[in-house]
Amino acid sequence: MLGFGIPIVFAAFFYGAAQYEHMNGWKWAAASVAVTIVVKVLPISGFIPFFLAQIALFGVLWWRNSKRLDEREADRVRHMEDDRKVRQERVRRGREEAERRQGPPP
Repeated sequence: MLGFGIPIVFAAFFYGAAQYEHMNGWKWAAASVAVTIVVKVLPISGFIPFFLAQIALFGVLWWRNSKRLDEREADRVRHMEDDRKVRQERVRRGREEAERRQGPPP
């Protein structure tokens, strides 16, 4: 049977890993505690199922973080494209204004 210390160590690990990846550490620590409770309720509770469940939770953490980074990169690319369009529009308006000030070409 699991003691009290090992689940706390895993919860602290998930808290630290999530904070390091700029995610909400408390949510991941609570998820680790929830996984621990679920595994303890199962009839096959023990260290191996507990450890496998924590590994699966780590996989979810890794997957969610990679998805978050991909979304962030897509947002960055979209913002760069929007900024490029704004700059092109400003240049176009500036050229039109300069042509209007100079008058028609000879």
